[in-house]
Amino acid sequence: MAFDITTTINAIVSFLEKRGEYAIVQIGEPKSPPRGDLAAAVFVSDASVVGVTLQTTVEIHEVTIRLYRNMMDEPEEDNELRISQAVTGIVSDLLGDYDLGGTIRNLAVGEYGRTISATYGYVDVGGTMYRMVDISVPLIVDGSATPVQ
Repeated sequence: MAFDITTTINAIVSFLEKRGEYAIVQIGEPKSPPRGDLAAAVFVSDASVVGVTLQTTVEIHEVTIRLYRNMMDEPEEDNELRISQAVTGIVSDLLGDYDLGGTIRNLAVGEYGRTISATYGYVDVGGTMYRMVDISVPLIVDGSATPVQ
């Protein structure tokens, strides 16, 4: 069996781009300091098969959305408020449009022991320190792998 995780990644990237609040949305970690007020990166944290039928699989694709804001931006409290507002907007929109246009069955909110979570921290990107938050988004996906008979 082979996972088709690219469809899931692209659905999350498209979702973030449609929000229109990020200077950049990219797949994978940036190698140089992201530009703009707020930037986003998307990468896969985990992928697993949680069910199998004769025709298809049921999978969890856990995607991390990492938001970045330069920690030196002033006033300092705006960094925390801006990044927290972005988290609230993302989580609220994901819960409201949980199938992301039909490519994903739904968010795994409480299913299979998974939930949406946000972990805040700091990260150095190319010599610039960023306030960042990782939003863990577990998604239930049907049929990205086909069992071999």
